Amino acid sequence: MSTKNNKLRLVLLGLLLMIFIRVDAQTVQLYTTYPKITVSPGEIVDYNVELINNSNAIRTSEITVESLPKDWGYELKSGNYTVDELSLLPKDRKSLSLRVFVPGKQAKGTYTFNLVAKGQHRLPLTVKITNDGVSSGEFSSSQTNMEGAANSTFTYNATLFNRSSDAQVYALSAHAEAGWGVVFKSEGKQVSSVNIDPNQRKDILVEINAPEGTKKGSYKIPIRATSGTSQSEITFEVVVTGSYKLELTTSSGRLNFDISSGSTHKQQLVVKNTGSSDINQINFSAESPSQWEVVFEPSRINTLKAGETANINATVKASKNAMAGDYMLTFSARANDANAQSQFRVTVETSLLSGWLGLLFIALALGVVFFLIRKYGRR
Repeated sequence: MSTKNNKLRLVLLGLLLMIFIRVDAQTVQLYTTYPKITVSPGEIVDYNVELINNSNAIRTSEITVESLPKDWGYELKSGNYTVDELSLLPKDRKSLSLRVFVPGKQAKGTYTFNLVAKGQHRLPLTVKITNDGVSSGEFSSSQTNMEGAANSTFTYNATLFNRSSDAQVYALSAHAEAGWGVVFKSEGKQVSSVNIDPNQRKDILVEINAPEGTKKGSYKIPIRATSGTSQSEITFEVVVTGSYKLELTTSSGRLNFDISSGSTHKQQLVVKNTGSSDINQINFSAESPSQWEVVFEPSRINTLKAGETANINATVKASKNAMAGDYMLTFSARANDANAQSQFRVTVETSLLSGWLGLLFIALALGVVFFLIRKYGRR
């Protein structure tokens, strides 16, 4: 009889131990009201989750999301903080906010992933996609690829379509590397967000500028429109063919010279291609004072390769009527891809002959006055 009692006690003890283990395993639980929902592609799913400590001890839980479908994203917060781990007092609970970002291009189907309190509890969450690749917010462009120089402005025309039955405010953002400039314009004004009525479209102008010195190559710039319920993304490709830049100066760096009225001066200029691409058809011209003449030799360079320099001779002839003083003379080098200017200060000096003629005129005038005084002075 005692043997049977001992066996019965062992069985009861085992059952109690199993119950204890089971209860202890559920001391921390995750709970949400809507574990299975239906959405459209491109929507943002918001879960309000409770992390509950049923035990009489402090519990620390590492929280993560597992088995999330490819290209989906998530954000996990408690209050204003992004969290990976939470501690709970005995019989306490904490509120979590889980945001799941569903891609705009997503096949119809049912997708399940898990919110996990590691080693303690696993909460399965299911999202059902009702149709193939149709987001409530649709960002599109007929031309997503553009080619040009590094110093060009790459301008893309895009359209944002609000497919939902409610008006939406879409925040516009770009995910570009440091130094890149991205500007959004709507209805001629620079904007960071746009309001779109239900089932309406709005045109968005996107201007992208590469940093100075960007190397030749292809660069992808993702652009995103995000509302309170959905997001849509479009990727623009910028193909940089190189940079185009000219410099026009002198070998010494001196930007002034002297000249006499009516005389000529030969000024040597140095033009340099400081970009990373060849520059073709460089023409030279000058902005000079009235009745001055400037002739370039050569007047055009067919091709100037990247990093190379060329010497240009500019023959300047001042007007014979030019008065003594300082004048501004601007030399220009112009091509389809780049321009450069160099401004010179030119000092006009009176010629020696003009000086002698002036003195002779003064002496002659004094002689005439002296003669008139002597002849008519006594009267």
